[in-house]
Amino acid sequence: MTHVTTSFRKMVLPSQYIQGRGAIYYLGQKAVPLGDKAFVVGGKTALSVTADRLRKSLASNGIEAVAWNDTVKECTHATIGQLAEQGKRSKAHFVVGVGGGRAIDTAKAVAAKLKVPEISVGTQCASNADCSAMSVVYTEDHKYLETLVLSSNPYLVVEDTEIIFKAPAKFMIWGMGDALSVKFEAESYGKARERKKDGQVPTAAALALADACHKVLLQQGVQAIKDVRSEIHSQAVDDIIEAVKLSSAMAFENTGSGLAHALHNGLMKTGQIRGEHGEIIAYTTLVQAAYDKRPKDEIRAIASWCEHIGLPTRLKYLGDPAKSALRIACEHAAEKDHNVRNMPEKIKPADLMKAMDEVEKGF
Repeated sequence: MTHVTTSFRKMVLPSQYIQGRGAIYYLGQKAVPLGDKAFVVGGKTALSVTADRLRKSLASNGIEAVAWNDTVKECTHATIGQLAEQGKRSKAHFVVGVGGGRAIDTAKAVAAKLKVPEISVGTQCASNADCSAMSVVYTEDHKYLETLVLSSNPYLVVEDTEIIFKAPAKFMIWGMGDALSVKFEAESYGKARERKKDGQVPTAAALALADACHKVLLQQGVQAIKDVRSEIHSQAVDDIIEAVKLSSAMAFENTGSGLAHALHNGLMKTGQIRGEHGEIIAYTTLVQAAYDKRPKDEIRAIASWCEHIGLPTRLKYLGDPAKSALRIACEHAAEKDHNVRNMPEKIKPADLMKAMDEVEKGF
């Protein structure tokens, strides 16, 4: 008799990930199987930093940059559509996305429209978008619109640590803030799937990546920021780049976002919150940890780490929204946000407000 179960495990990954000093020079060699016509997409700053090395890597492997666009400022449907038309006219065999999350998410969506592979080239450490099979789409004024789930992950992810290391330290701080949520949300996702029995259960590998990411952040994060600010390219810097770019990306994509991201979205809807995505997520991760009733010593250690890194641990650093706005944010997070399905139990807005009060009082 065949046993049938609705639960299954799945792991999605980029085909190749390479990281190190000078990694960008391997791009052309690795891209040869894709064809000899590249469409390079990114922002002005990112492409000005990488242009010479990119062109050299492609040309030395017989690949022509048949189209080059450095105008990406936001990942919008309009931008994706315009670039897809440019890529179609140039008959590009693959797309190379260069820059931060907005540029790379745009490039991935363009490649999906063209039905060609995509290569991600990171230039700073604020985003873990490089490896994922998702594109977050915004309005022109950077209001969240939707997340596109793409049919495949990037063919190749290139993280040249010499380039990333030279970006301002704030980008790495924001990236670590975003990555901080992964362990807590991954564990909640696992418990939710176990209780609800309604879909993909996480692999042990994904949960191990989430845990490994968290350990590297806490053990190496403070030193990495000191080193970047002192212009010292250290092992700690490279370890944090890997934790943010690879471990956090593959952990979240193979589990799911949870309360930290649901509350982030709720706060954003109030219009009273200020800060970068990673800064807000660092704070909402503390709230999730309090809601989960994690040991006070554990939460205190995370809050201390945030303070040493330069991430907010109180709402006063994020615009100090009114109590009425916080109630709206909690109601959205608990009852309306899609990420809340990845929590093991139904959340009451009042319980979430209580967790926020605990964070505000300190540990």
